Amino acid sequence: MRKQILCLSLLAMVGCCDIADREYPEPRPVPAAVTDRQATAQTRNLLGNLRSIAEQGGTLFGHQCSSLYGIGWSGDADRSDVKSICGDYPALMGWDLAEIELGRDANIDGDRFADIRSRILEAYARGGVTTIGWHTTNPVTGGTAWDTTSAVGQIIPGGALHDKYCGWLDRVADFMLSLRTDAGEYVPVLFRPFHEHTGNGFWWGKGNCTAQEYVALWRFTLEYLRDTKGVHNLLYVYSPDIVSSQDNYLEFWPGDAYVDVLGLDAYDRSSWAIETDGLRLMRLLKHIASLKNKPFAFTETGLENNTSQPEWWTRKLSKAIEGMPVAYVLVWRNKDTNHFFGPYPGCVSEEDFKKFAAGKQILMEADIPGIYE
Repeated sequence: MRKQILCLSLLAMVGCCDIADREYPEPRPVPAAVTDRQATAQTRNLLGNLRSIAEQGGTLFGHQCSSLYGIGWSGDADRSDVKSICGDYPALMGWDLAEIELGRDANIDGDRFADIRSRILEAYARGGVTTIGWHTTNPVTGGTAWDTTSAVGQIIPGGALHDKYCGWLDRVADFMLSLRTDAGEYVPVLFRPFHEHTGNGFWWGKGNCTAQEYVALWRFTLEYLRDTKGVHNLLYVYSPDIVSSQDNYLEFWPGDAYVDVLGLDAYDRSSWAIETDGLRLMRLLKHIASLKNKPFAFTETGLENNTSQPEWWTRKLSKAIEGMPVAYVLVWRNKDTNHFFGPYPGCVSEEDFKKFAAGKQILMEADIPGIYE
């Protein structure tokens, strides 16, 4: 039987959780799309419904590139490894625009932008949600996002490469505005640029630019897409890497008026246990989100190449989000058997994922009718 988004039974689940909600302020009224007062109705509704769903105990399950390829297949119509296991698509799917700025036809992983666009429009027609990241090319060297040569100061206003960056944003804007149905509706997108900046792995990360430069980059990017290019179907998601404190999380904060959703990226590794460390960070994120009056999400996570933990979904990931008002959780892509994070038919955790997906908190695509209404 389909789980209902606004079912009052979810409230009971949250109330009996052993997480001490009394430690945090009471939820505030659902906000409008604070970063864009001209946001489309569907975009505003998505933001409000993500918040409402989370506060009533529901969490959208997401999977990167889920409908484009999986283990042993690529490009098939109406297919997903997740759907093959539990009979439904993830409620949210993630995509990446890396190298669209260079005018390429495909991203850094070889995923054609035309195919990504088609899958996004298909998901929207079914009622699914889209999030997009951007592993941006280093504008100074032409290297990948992982080329940590200092660059941010060169592309913000006043920088020698500022006009070049504006041209890159033109291409991003063109793609976002191409996400339009035959009826003229623009698909809302949870846009997550310049992520994991509290680490030093990307050219926009800590140690490779100053906090002031990062803030200037974030603000200009948003304002250029919104005000110059007229892109009004984006919700902006701020997603640091693993952090140690509230101050650490907010060190590069671009301002309350420049963020719609708070996020955090963290993977289950030998040095970082998702069921305990992840729960601690979700509690921290809940606290910060309540202060900022915004929803929050576990924007990127997973256990790479899980061949040894058959109950990872219910004993690990579930423990990090159980009873917490997490709007969505996204695990990374299933490229092949040497690089996968989601479930697939025949994997060691297949049966456990079925239990995970059937749980009251986890919402799949069929569980979120009317999310844009």
